[in-house]
Amino acid sequence: MNETSAICGLFCESCGIFIATKEQNESELERIAAMMKTTKEEIKCAGCRSTVLSHHCRDCEFKKCSKDNNVDNCEDCEKHPCEKLRHFQKQLPHRAELFESAKYRKDNGLDSWIVKMTKDYSCESCGYINSPYYGTCKKCGHAPANNFVKRNSSLFKK
Repeated sequence: MNETSAICGLFCESCGIFIATKEQNESELERIAAMMKTTKEEIKCAGCRSTVLSHHCRDCEFKKCSKDNNVDNCEDCEKHPCEKLRHFQKQLPHRAELFESAKYRKDNGLDSWIVKMTKDYSCESCGYINSPYYGTCKKCGHAPANNFVKRNSSLFKK
């Protein structure tokens, strides 16, 4: 299983924490850590299935649940989408397409899912993978930052 394929269906490579960790952007890690009231060492993350996990990814209830239910991903569970996952999906805008993402991964396989997610979160102009919370591409300034943001822009204006 790919380290950046989150159990819940999220694409870790589009996470601002993942991006800052990968690029070793210390100032961005410090900014995010301050916002989350933790340290930059605690915030670093290399993906859901890696050994370098941010404080909130280490304590992921879906990781424990998938292990308890002997499934690799939430969508492989007979209870999908469970009430906990529904609540999780509603909490933040970057989770808007969580169920569609998981279904795509289940129906098309991991490799196709990675291609789709990379396309969804990459800048149309330069190809840089952006977080949904970047209004413009971090590399070239193109707006919107990616297709996910284009489809869900109203969620990020709230």
